[in-house]
Amino acid sequence: MNHYLLKSIILTIFCFLTISVVAQDDAQKKADKERYLRAEELLQKASKAIKNDELVEAEKLYNQSLKEYPITYGHFIGVKRMEIGDMRGANKVWDNLVDSLKAHPQVLFQTVTNIGGLVKYVYRPSGEYIKNIRLIKAGSNFYKGDIKIAHQEMLTLKQEGLLDGDGTNLATLAETSLQLSDYGNAQIAIEELKKFYAANKNKSLEMGYSTQVTPIYLDSKLALVKGDFTNAIKIAEMAKAADKSINKMWVARANLIIAEAEIGLGNVDKARSFVEQAKKSPIYSEKSPDINFIEGLISLAAKDYNKAIVDFSTNLAFKPGYLRPGYVYAQQITYTKKAEAYAALKDLVNAKKSYETALIYYPNYEPAVNGLAKLEGNQIVARKTDKTGPEIKILEPTNMRGLKVVAAGKDIMIKGIAADPSGLKSVIINGNAVYAKEEGDFWGSVMLKDGVNKILIVATDLAGNNTEQTFEVEKSTAAIATAPIAVTEKQGKNYAVFIASQNYDDITIPSLENPIADAIRLKLILKNNYNFSEDNIYTLFNPQRDDFKKKFLELKEALQPEDNLVIFYAGHGIWVDKEKKGYWLLTDAQRNDVNTWLPNKNVLDMIAELPSRHTLLITDACFSGSVFKTRSIGTDAPAAIKEMDNKISRVAITSGNDTEVPDVSVFMKYLVKALTENKEKYLTAQKMFITQIIEAVMTESKTEP
Repeated sequence: MNHYLLKSIILTIFCFLTISVVAQDDAQKKADKERYLRAEELLQKASKAIKNDELVEAEKLYNQSLKEYPITYGHFIGVKRMEIGDMRGANKVWDNLVDSLKAHPQVLFQTVTNIGGLVKYVYRPSGEYIKNIRLIKAGSNFYKGDIKIAHQEMLTLKQEGLLDGDGTNLATLAETSLQLSDYGNAQIAIEELKKFYAANKNKSLEMGYSTQVTPIYLDSKLALVKGDFTNAIKIAEMAKAADKSINKMWVARANLIIAEAEIGLGNVDKARSFVEQAKKSPIYSEKSPDINFIEGLISLAAKDYNKAIVDFSTNLAFKPGYLRPGYVYAQQITYTKKAEAYAALKDLVNAKKSYETALIYYPNYEPAVNGLAKLEGNQIVARKTDKTGPEIKILEPTNMRGLKVVAAGKDIMIKGIAADPSGLKSVIINGNAVYAKEEGDFWGSVMLKDGVNKILIVATDLAGNNTEQTFEVEKSTAAIATAPIAVTEKQGKNYAVFIASQNYDDITIPSLENPIADAIRLKLILKNNYNFSEDNIYTLFNPQRDDFKKKFLELKEALQPEDNLVIFYAGHGIWVDKEKKGYWLLTDAQRNDVNTWLPNKNVLDMIAELPSRHTLLITDACFSGSVFKTRSIGTDAPAAIKEMDNKISRVAITSGNDTEVPDVSVFMKYLVKALTENKEKYLTAQKMFITQIIEAVMTESKTEP
């Protein structure tokens, strides 16, 4: 064949193939652009729905857009989920977006040209966006969610080489590694940070001097947690010397590192001096949880165990709205140290409780596991040698004069503590068993007859020892005075926790549309119309069982005996008629595994452990006194209201007995209506339920509240 002819044929074929590929590329780009535009239109509608607080509708539109084409800014749905406290929902949104991006090696990106402002669509590698979404997920979980998820995302990015040359996120990886005792990855991240900042030494002004201190500070923290106290102090002093920041942030943090290291070396007085230096920094205060923790360690080392318990309790009572990078201690560590203080006081019951709580936060936390094992051995010995009954202390009634009380009601609430190193087994008041916890708390109501009533309390410990205490209550037949009475007792705060199970892991359990929206509506009503501060409102959206337990532990630490609490649950529930038991189904529930359900009894036991004076439980599920106040009890409150306020109450309002409750809740409609339209200054739960909810709900639906 002629050489030139062959060359011509090859050139013709090449041109044909090139034209075909270009044509195919153009056709693909055209198809992608059409899908992109359809997805963008849906996202714009979703954005509008978000602004109107229509989250369910927004998510529907978002999911439709994702089926059309993955547009990277669609992650805003996840951000919204995070903002309302639904981190599991947020993680799911981001995971779905990442999965969709993975199906496209490259994705269209919309740009606007500088000349003429023309809109262009260009392809970019999807890996860039996957990294950004993962970083959003990791950062959000680091601050507001599950640090284990944040750590795993950072490790994945590291393994894929997406953190190379990224100082900020290498520091985050080091932080998450340190908090989870993953010292190997912490060391690797810190070493890479050192190399990164050494290579960019000349850019220190651009990056900020404080960034240069980060690897030094983290190195000192690593030495500290590994028990190399002398080296930790040495490196922390280097961090202080290198700190050129205006507020001396690293100096303050390094001082706390040094303080803890000095405790480890047995130098308690030196530790105190460094804590005092840290307190002078604008980044800390007397109430800082970081300061409280170190002061607790100092008290523990100084054998001031009662103060240590107070310090650790103050640390735990801090509402964890986010995890602040830097000197943050995981709660399992604080609970373990608190347990050590209790154990030193021979309060084995509370020590055990604190160790067990630590293991809820971190199931395999070795110091807690070892401490609990040692403690259980000590408890067995203590019970064998314990020959003394519990020490009874009456907390309520508070108006005791000697051993006699005057009461006007038909019953009286008796609350107290029966402390015993072996643990409390039971409390019987006038022949009836009342609620009692192993650590000593007990309470129960006793009916009164006219005249003098003798009250006999019998407390029994786990070693079988008994203690008795008696006093008298005189039931007054005189009418309750209607004149204003001066209020001298400490006024409590109003707390609320909103629990909503909406999206279930088990696909055989249908997800719901309205629980989270219902919870948010009720939250806004209590916040805007009643005396509920945002700081005292907790949300738990799409929780697992462990999330539920942790939230109640937070409440237990935060609540005081004079406080009031509203608990709202919306989601699936199941009534097992054969067992005569009801269950809540949280989002990790499996339809065919009863062990994954949350029994009503467990919920009520946890509520019983809360120290609040009044607790109102509202459930909007298919089975199922606190006073709502527009303001705190004042001197103008009617005497009857004052009497109710002085008593401990546990009240439950449920949307249904054993009937099925629809997703669009009629119960919720009338609950919101009752609270919104209420004009009374004092509204009891019973009055609201009887006069404004029960009849309306039964009239409009088959549900019987």
